[in-house]
Amino acid sequence: MSQKTRSGGYPPGFQMLTDFEEDMPRYWGRKWKANTTIGKLRMVMLHRPGNEFLSVGKPTPWYPNESSLKAWGMLEKPNLEEMVKDHENVVDAFKQEQIEVVIRKPVPDDQLHQVFSVDTDDSSYPAVYGRVILRMLSEARRGEEVPVYRTLADIGCPVVGMITGKGMAEGGTIGWLDEKHMIIQIHGIYYNTHEPEVMRANESGFNQLSNIVKMQDPEVDVRIAPGYGYRIGSSTLNITYQMVDKHTSICDPKWISPYLTNWMEAEMDWNFITPPDKACRHYGVNTVGPETGVVLGPGKIMVPSPPSSTQKGIKWLESIGIDVLQVDCASIVVPRRDGFFHCTVSSLIRDSEPKD
Repeated sequence: MSQKTRSGGYPPGFQMLTDFEEDMPRYWGRKWKANTTIGKLRMVMLHRPGNEFLSVGKPTPWYPNESSLKAWGMLEKPNLEEMVKDHENVVDAFKQEQIEVVIRKPVPDDQLHQVFSVDTDDSSYPAVYGRVILRMLSEARRGEEVPVYRTLADIGCPVVGMITGKGMAEGGTIGWLDEKHMIIQIHGIYYNTHEPEVMRANESGFNQLSNIVKMQDPEVDVRIAPGYGYRIGSSTLNITYQMVDKHTSICDPKWISPYLTNWMEAEMDWNFITPPDKACRHYGVNTVGPETGVVLGPGKIMVPSPPSSTQKGIKWLESIGIDVLQVDCASIVVPRRDGFFHCTVSSLIRDSEPKD
């Protein structure tokens, strides 16, 4: 059908080529960008613990259909009332910092096995602009994508891509080092499988996410981080490094591939601050640096109060100039639940990074 109007002309309005990112404030209501780990935080997405935790103790819907805490991935029997209270503490803490809080849609009644929905950082991730819906490894987490997608749609946040096919990727394996550098760790191993494709991120997931990012900004350098060992990523607390400021992380670089550290130092003049042993936490044979939680802005972080953090770790961070805010939320983070504070917070909007 011809696009000509009855007046003989063409559709009204001036036709011009524009960039989606430039159009966002006008048509999508906000500048939906969070392609930085340390830019000032403006909006987060959290999940309010719900009836899914009442499923713990029943047989799992996945093999081997056991009812133990271990089968559910729990470290203790969840106390839903306490978890809701701790969640509300976190909501209040962000609001006191003038950060908008979006509450993710609840777990559907027919999907009450999704007991890790509180870890909102894993299920979607910022591209250069907008969000990418990820696809997670664990059967316990499959399906979280749907309420996340609907939540983003409700608030008007553009979903610019989705990991499909046999691709896998989740937030804990991805990190923005700065607005022009991203790393994705593939082959992050789990204990019950060693199959190359059944990992927290595989080649297909890497390629899909990398293509989305580079389509938006061809200048972004997306690197594969080494797998088959300790996790490496700027977006989660791990054995390796934890960002607290631009191109600055708290970790001993010996835990990171020398090829990766050499690139980071040469490309971005990266500053690795090795914490003293007194500031570290110890989990079995693993030594983890002090809890750095969620970055609120350059040199400012929010962390869970002890026991997830330690007072020695907090004092040491403050001694090197980091502004540390604490929030009581013990029931939703380690060591009582298998998830770090950063995992529970999805950064939806951040300011651009400060210029050098």
